[in-house]
Amino acid sequence: MADYKIKVNKNHKGKEFKSSFRFIGKVSAVNKKDPVTDSWEKQPIYQETTTRTNKPRRVLQFEVETALSNRLRVELAGMEQPFAYPYSRTQGGSVKVVWADRNDKTKFPDDTYHPIEVDWDKAERLGQLIEEGEWYEIRGQYQFDTFTPDNSTEEKVFVKRVISSVRPIKDGLLLNDDGTTQTVKHAGQEFDYVTDFNSEAFREVNYFSMQLGIRSTYQDDNKDTKVNAVFLDYGKERSEPKDVELMVYHKEVEKGIPMADAFASLNTYDFIEATGQDNNRATFAYVDIVEEIASDDPFSQVDSSEKTTRQERVTNGDKKGLEVISYVQGSIMRELLTEEEFRKTAALTSDDPFNNTNKSDDPFSQTSDDPFSTDSDPFA
Repeated sequence: MADYKIKVNKNHKGKEFKSSFRFIGKVSAVNKKDPVTDSWEKQPIYQETTTRTNKPRRVLQFEVETALSNRLRVELAGMEQPFAYPYSRTQGGSVKVVWADRNDKTKFPDDTYHPIEVDWDKAERLGQLIEEGEWYEIRGQYQFDTFTPDNSTEEKVFVKRVISSVRPIKDGLLLNDDGTTQTVKHAGQEFDYVTDFNSEAFREVNYFSMQLGIRSTYQDDNKDTKVNAVFLDYGKERSEPKDVELMVYHKEVEKGIPMADAFASLNTYDFIEATGQDNNRATFAYVDIVEEIASDDPFSQVDSSEKTTRQERVTNGDKKGLEVISYVQGSIMRELLTEEEFRKTAALTSDDPFNNTNKSDDPFSQTSDDPFSTDSDPFA
């Protein structure tokens, strides 16, 4: 059997999937349209607000530009709670303490327990760290919310990028909380990060990983594959299935089959962990700048081989959503999931998620580590 683990809820025994992202980029404030003036207004990166029930809420929200015009909104929101849960690795678990004592170690059972930073405190701390126009590494997890828009019965899925940690980039290096620095590691390489999108040395750091159950796949005429997947999220009574859509763009390969074809072969109830990049970007092309030269200008007769043609960059479209580039070897499992696990139980909500107040034929069979593998690795 492959040494691949899927988390199981210790209470109801349901599978719980994991996701993660890592971005490095330039921070900017979020702009929102004022419903009264219909104008766009810059929002604070950090603010304390109140909910509709008049409870205090701390909100950290901003955009991180990972490459030229690829802006991804990330956020973290926290509210006060009745209790907090310090953790002890020695004791192998948590203990409940009243909220006011969450950071007071004298109120913990013994010295082995330490406080776990709650979102309420983390939002404030990071809000004091982050400055617009500066560069940071952002790590976190995806959160999937469902809602029904006004005057509609169709369910919509809104994907949030929830922050877990932030580190500044200073002089091309990551700055740790203790003041030490380290070089950036990405895609198996280590390098000093260049904070200039127009530099030839610039490298985009934009990565996600996500465990998925397959609902269906569709390959279009361009051989691009759309993956309709299910993410099993935490629930008190059972794991909650959240729909998520990913794209695998067709790319020709010298050996084996393209990744898009492999994903297109997946069937309902199959499982895989996909990796890739998160897109919310404009796409560009370069066009020649046509220079008008008068017929009597002597340069109009110069041979084209001796001319240098200038080019300008123009926007020619956009690319949005989660783009699958690879997958975790050993993660592919056929018919792992069931119809019951795909069935939703949570009632839909009309809340606006933008409102801050609220087997042998397996083409992925790569190695002997995969228990369902009998074929050779098309990606090796």
